[in-house]
Amino acid sequence: MVRLDDGRRLNFHCVGSGSPIVVFEQGGEGMIFNWAKVSAAISAVTRVCFYDRGGFGWSDPPRYPVTALSTTDDLHALLRRKRIGGPIVLVGHSVGGFYATVYADRFPSQVAGLVLVDPGFTGQNLAPSLADQANTRLGEGYLLRCAELARLGKLTTANLSENRCFPLPDDASGADERRYALHAIIGPNWYVAEHSQSVNYFTADERLSVSQQQARDVARPLADLPLIVLSREHFDGAPWRSTDENQAAFARWRAGHVALAARSSRGRLVVVPGSGHFIQKDRPDAVIDAVREVLATVRADHP
Repeated sequence: MVRLDDGRRLNFHCVGSGSPIVVFEQGGEGMIFNWAKVSAAISAVTRVCFYDRGGFGWSDPPRYPVTALSTTDDLHALLRRKRIGGPIVLVGHSVGGFYATVYADRFPSQVAGLVLVDPGFTGQNLAPSLADQANTRLGEGYLLRCAELARLGKLTTANLSENRCFPLPDDASGADERRYALHAIIGPNWYVAEHSQSVNYFTADERLSVSQQQARDVARPLADLPLIVLSREHFDGAPWRSTDENQAAFARWRAGHVALAARSSRGRLVVVPGSGHFIQKDRPDAVIDAVREVLATVRADHP
């Protein structure tokens, strides 16, 4: 647990040795052990670090809205406290990929490379349909309800499903993983943080959301930064959308990944066969290969 200047503590864990250090950023509903299938292979060749954002896992809750700027400020402060000045390689999944990109934009001297795993991006859900908006607001309402039940001590493993709260993850197989996951899903902090993250990340109309506007404001050319964008092959269509709407959503998703890769002259898009949104679980070999490739490039650039 690393104490920041404002007194909050963030959970931070590193294994392995070598440089550059690889820092993993999990997705919106992610946990550290989501990287379990890739961590051993990467820590065998360099030092790797994982952390919980404010309110996630073991970390103390944030004291402000969860936005692109506040999240990357926290990571910057965390790495400074651990005297990790960079350059690092950032590996981010989903909204974690969005945050990793914002971090590279804001602190370019500290980032040597990026691996984005089916990442979110600015403009991903611009001008959502009324059905999409309704579904997002419904989910945010469940988050608030779960947080309140947790505060009242009324949330248990037995009633998580009926209250539409987060389930115990299937990959929480060991005693440590189970204790870590239960701390998150039975307490209020994760739900509150997720709610704030959702409200500030997802677009409600034709304008960019708070976090997406912040990302656009700090965006800059990534020059020749080593960058690999891993994009899923299979897109799970939303049941409230028509077939055409789901196909259009998938096309926007892929186009966003193409645009991300194009931000660097050494950017590359890889569509990973046999993968869904959690590529690190479906095809961990693809993530391992991408990280190793970026590491090799960085080491060749900075021997």
